[in-house]
Amino acid sequence: MADYGAIRDGLKTRLETLTDLAVVFDTFPDRVIVPAAVVIPGSTVAAYHQSGNDAGQLQTFTFHIEVLVPRWEPHSAQDALDAYISGNASVEYAIRGDKTLAGNAFDSQVVRCFDYGGRVVADSEYLGATFEVEVIA
Repeated sequence: MADYGAIRDGLKTRLETLTDLAVVFDTFPDRVIVPAAVVIPGSTVAAYHQSGNDAGQLQTFTFHIEVLVPRWEPHSAQDALDAYISGNASVEYAIRGDKTLAGNAFDSQVVRCFDYGGRVVADSEYLGATFEVEVIA
């Protein structure tokens, strides 16, 4: 049986390999230090009975990873956020580095990035994007 908390912790650990992030949260904080990433449940949290036999039921979990960067200067904020979308400093690259999330999943993958734009957290404005991650465990 999959351990949802361990999977979320595994995602946090993978994101911590991105050295440009100041902090990674596995629950949504009241305040952030940017650049930051936050692992939160996706819009479809879990799908059960994903395999054909009762002995080894697979589950599919969806997580959203919210990446926030400072918005002091719009052009540099956009450049900073873009680095998390593709390349060796991207969210996708970090997750691909250990798709089993330290042995807590059979597979994980970033399936899309969406909702690129302004964010407000605790009365502070940031630029952010949301990444959808699918985990099979």
